[in-house]
Order: sequence, then C-alpha cells, then structure tokens
Amino acid sequence: MNQLDFRGEECPGPLVKTIRVLSKMRVGEKLMVLTTSKECVEMIKQTIEEFEIAKMEVYIRGNYYEIHLEKTVD
Repeated sequence: MNQLDFRGEECPGPLVKTIRVLSKMRVGEKLMVLTTSKECVEMIKQTIEEFEIAKMEVYIRGNYYEIHLEKTVD
C-alpha cells in the first residue's frame, strides 16, 4: 500500500497531491493518507464521493486521521 504523509499540512495541497497519485494508480491499488487536518479529511471525502473514483475509510489514530483509499475506476 502506498502512503502519503500530510500531517501538519493544510488543504488544498494534500487534496491535490492525493488526487494526482490516485489518478496514476490502477484499479484495486490502495493508498493510505495521513493527515492532522479534519478539513482535509472532509475535502478528500467530498472529492472521492463526487467523482466516485475510490472506496474510502477513515480512522482516527490519536492526533491524526488515517484515510484508506482503494481505486475503483480508471
């Protein structure tokens, strides 16, 4: 599983970088995104749901969020 660590960064930078990496992945590949920003979690969630490009699960790990994405379309 690929991993992007954006802890301490504010959106929209992490959102743009996440979508850029997702767009280069193949269907079924997984990506883990780490962030301390609830705003980033919401922005990524809205984008993923709007474009229906991945399955998404969010976990709270102490002081940061762990977002698991699995690409579903090319």
